[in-house]
Amino acid sequence: MTVSLVRGARWATLVDQLAELLSAAATDPFLTLRVVVSSRATGRVLGQQVAARLGISAGIDYLSPADLMRHLAERAGVARDRSRWLGTPLDLAVAEALAQVEHPLVQRALATDDARPGRRRATAIRVARLFRSYLDHAPDLLAAWLDGSNDGLDGTALPPALSWQPGLLRAVTDALELDPLATLAEVCETARQDTTPTFVIAVDDLTQPQLRALQALGAGPGLTLLQPTGSRGEAWAEAIADATVELPGAPAPPPQVLVHDSHGEARQVEVLRDELTRAFAEDPTLEPREVAIVCPQPERYARLLDSTFAPVDDKAHPGRTLRVQPVGGTTANPVLTLLVTLLRLGSSRATASHVVDLVLSPPIAHRWRLADRRAVIELVSGAGIRWGLDGAHRAAFNLADVEQNTWVRGVDRLLIGLAVAPGTDAGLGLSGSEAVTASDMQLVGALCEVLARLRRVVADSASPATVAGWVTRSRSALESLVGLPRSDEWQLLHALGVLARFESDHDGHPTLLTPHEFAHLLEDSAQPPRARVAAGNGTVQVLPLGELQHVEFRVVAMLGVTDDVVPGRGGALPDGVDLAGRTPDLRGRRLAQLLTHARAAEKLLIVRPAASQRTNRATARPVAASWLLEQLGADEDGFTHPPTATSEGNFRDRPSFDAAALGGALARRAGAGATSTLTARRRSEARSRPVGAGPSQLTLTQLERFLADPAKAFLRAAGGITLHEEPAVTDEMPLQVGGLDRWKVVNALVESWKTGTTLESVESYFRQREDLPPQRIGDALFQSAKEDAVTLWRSAWGEWSGPAQRHAVDLELDLGPLGSVRLIDEVGTRSGFALAASPSQSTTAILRPWLESLALAGQGIAAPARLHRFVKDRSTGFAIAAEAVQVDAVAAEEARRHLTRLVTAYAQGQHRLVVAPAAPAITYAREHAAGKFRAADWGGTVGRWQTKWDQPGEAWPLFYADEVRELLTDELFPGDPDNGQPSAFQAWAWELYGPLAGGNA
Repeated sequence: MTVSLVRGARWATLVDQLAELLSAAATDPFLTLRVVVSSRATGRVLGQQVAARLGISAGIDYLSPADLMRHLAERAGVARDRSRWLGTPLDLAVAEALAQVEHPLVQRALATDDARPGRRRATAIRVARLFRSYLDHAPDLLAAWLDGSNDGLDGTALPPALSWQPGLLRAVTDALELDPLATLAEVCETARQDTTPTFVIAVDDLTQPQLRALQALGAGPGLTLLQPTGSRGEAWAEAIADATVELPGAPAPPPQVLVHDSHGEARQVEVLRDELTRAFAEDPTLEPREVAIVCPQPERYARLLDSTFAPVDDKAHPGRTLRVQPVGGTTANPVLTLLVTLLRLGSSRATASHVVDLVLSPPIAHRWRLADRRAVIELVSGAGIRWGLDGAHRAAFNLADVEQNTWVRGVDRLLIGLAVAPGTDAGLGLSGSEAVTASDMQLVGALCEVLARLRRVVADSASPATVAGWVTRSRSALESLVGLPRSDEWQLLHALGVLARFESDHDGHPTLLTPHEFAHLLEDSAQPPRARVAAGNGTVQVLPLGELQHVEFRVVAMLGVTDDVVPGRGGALPDGVDLAGRTPDLRGRRLAQLLTHARAAEKLLIVRPAASQRTNRATARPVAASWLLEQLGADEDGFTHPPTATSEGNFRDRPSFDAAALGGALARRAGAGATSTLTARRRSEARSRPVGAGPSQLTLTQLERFLADPAKAFLRAAGGITLHEEPAVTDEMPLQVGGLDRWKVVNALVESWKTGTTLESVESYFRQREDLPPQRIGDALFQSAKEDAVTLWRSAWGEWSGPAQRHAVDLELDLGPLGSVRLIDEVGTRSGFALAASPSQSTTAILRPWLESLALAGQGIAAPARLHRFVKDRSTGFAIAAEAVQVDAVAAEEARRHLTRLVTAYAQGQHRLVVAPAAPAITYAREHAAGKFRAADWGGTVGRWQTKWDQPGEAWPLFYADEVRELLTDELFPGDPDNGQPSAFQAWAWELYGPLAGGNA
């Protein structure tokens, strides 16, 4: 039989001819025909077009060249050998054989490097890819090497740096007991005996094995090649064809080219959406299936394309109704991903966050009913778990004798917390976690069992093993930990299938793999494939470069044609032998594919980056786009789009269809003169809310909490908003005590002296909670905290040891329009003082004793407020020292008058924002009373040390931006104090804290 070449100027002409040939060849209803296409997506489109011409496309297999080789290998009985050459068995055989190579370059590449545990595997994969490329492009070279030659092509000597490759290839094939040339010969022999009529259409690129298989098929009932005139596939087709037929018909006219210059990737996709919408609006006959978006790297734009074209609602951009094919690839199999993580757990630190994510992964969480992520995090955090499964696991980090804050110790604390009442010493050297309650019993039990099984998996996977051994270990790990709902059971079946394939491909192979190396094998298998091109389903196609390149579309849009992708890198692999021009020119191939896509379109839209998304300055245009325009004879200048969708220029010459962006542009124009920030507007609205009725009863504790943070109180009372931090785990073991933790220790020591508790019990308390750093570091830090506590207690002891009295507070305060409030509480005095001792250095620590002093004074009891606290400033040489701060008692009438002001602020603060953050308000009152206030000093960033407002808390940042000076900018509103102060903050600060500062508010 003969090999016939049919050439046509257009895709449609070739499809017409193919339909006629298929119709003529289908003489038997049971006869199967074969059509070889460049890709599976092309096969789906071609099948639909053939069916449109013949009425049906049954009995026809559309195969890519790779599918054809796999099909022939299965019929020849060499599918397993071919799979082993193309898969991981070749990688492992190369890794094993490399160890025997004595070439200095190879030995250097394989040198032991603890920082790169995958070095051997990476080198083996690169060499295996090199051998596969030799088979694809120069099989004669491999044949010569397997026959004993050590030369390059045409008998030329190999460079010394590459002289190790022939011997390595022979060692690898001997280890695999596999000859790739023999496998190829079997495939070609099967092709010669094949009786299926075969047609090849528009296939540009073939490897040498694929070309040999097609030539062998020509010896059967016939092989017909249909190639576009001028395509790259003409060369190989002419080389094997016995006869050539030219189909009549003129080539397609050049496309109409529209170039759009844009900015960053996100803006390019927005421009593309507008221009595609415009194309559909201008041509009502245009259908989505007639439009293709060519994107050389779809994965780079996947999320942007999917989100930009996703349907939302009727008021959204009309481009969201275009039915663009989703681009995002399928996600990796979660079970395989979990298995990879399990195998690497032993070599990791097993941090709290890492293991929590592992335990809460769906395959484990479903089986063990760990549905409440917040509850798990609260338990792990409350148990003090930081990193390390146990002491044995930490031995790899030379910390075998430090078990504090490991997972085992943390779970022990959870169990003690369930079994023993809080605060009870169980005699185990550990205290129960205060985060656990009786309702957590089932959750704690599940965590205990999962942890035990994780430790078993880590122990079982500690030593190297063969692939078959690792498959057994992996199955055991999955069986012990994983459970899935019925809808997701495919994940486990797929993972077991991957393991079974590994077991089959590597059966009898003695190579030992470390956990790291086998995890890499699994990780490669778990990588999700690129999203399949859903050709022929009526959507706008998003195509990688070269996909459906000869198929004609009415509109082709090009996106992401940048220099790093097209032309991109060359095709020569590192350390490759000179193949004398047989190595494919990948750069030239990409450019040719780009041109083929363009010529297959009636209208070509090119969206290219031409300006910086940050500065809007012009950038260099992509070389490939300029080359394409030159080939098409089109003007290189394009329409320049503004940098953002909400720019006014986006709605002028080529108005956008984005109604939401138009609203943004109009709002930007309307607000061009506005200077207020979001926080300023929010603050103004919160300050101008109507005031309702005040409370009927109030305690000093409630009043103190309000004064300490009026913003938090306002949010809670007026909006029902309670601010709290989400529970979080910490991965680092404490090696020092931070400010808050140190304050807890010092405060606990001070409280122990107040109540007569021993210091040993305080230290034991913190030790058992594992809040202190381990061993001697913790001892040193506790002693340091103890010294600070002694300093403070010495300052307070003289007054604290004096006579103690308890006083009931019960005052009726008239708030005018807000009604009357009853202030009640119980206050204690020592040595005649409203006394407090606090390790805090904050100015707000005086609030409680001052309020107690005022309440007592209002009842006719003179008791000055006295606070013993830490100070650390220039006067102490920036060392911790203790100082006593005293506020003298005032007359009963003055005390009641000022308590009325404070309670009025409280009542008003339940409905509107009182702009008096405590620390800066007290500071201002003291500066104003001393005549030392300077507005120039009130600057800097909120929250920064040495500013007037270094601890803003959680609520105030909702109402103030980053600048301290913003405190002084609010004008007075009705309801704010009228005391001669220029701003609302200053008025409230002086109203509330003037008497505290010694002034007369």
